[in-house]
Amino acid sequence: GTGKQADAPGYRVGGKTGSAEKLSKHGGYQKHALLSSFVGVYPIDNPKYAVFVMVDEPKGTKRTYGYATGGWVAAPAVGRIVEQISPLLGVAQKDDTITTQARKLMRLNQKGRRLASY
Repeated sequence: GTGKQADAPGYRVGGKTGSAEKLSKHGGYQKHALLSSFVGVYPIDNPKYAVFVMVDEPKGTKRTYGYATGGWVAAPAVGRIVEQISPLLGVAQKDDTITTQARKLMRLNQKGRRLASY
């Protein structure tokens, strides 16, 4: 799913996206007023840390293909946070050459590009 947007090079992050329409003052829900979130845990093989990001009423952009859901707006922030705080916490990077290459291919595929078969 879109939680892959939380990738942080060298770190294994797992997590869950969340997106919810906000309540309307007049009853029901506001279709274009979202609360979008992502909670990531890492290192996923032995979780020690959790990072939670919530964005109040995000707007989709060209980079997010117009989406404003948790996977597109909050997950990338979690990935950047993990990448920046891990050295401070003493969390060592993993050597995931194969996994990193596979993730690059998945990103290309998400952008609608045709991939060669192997």
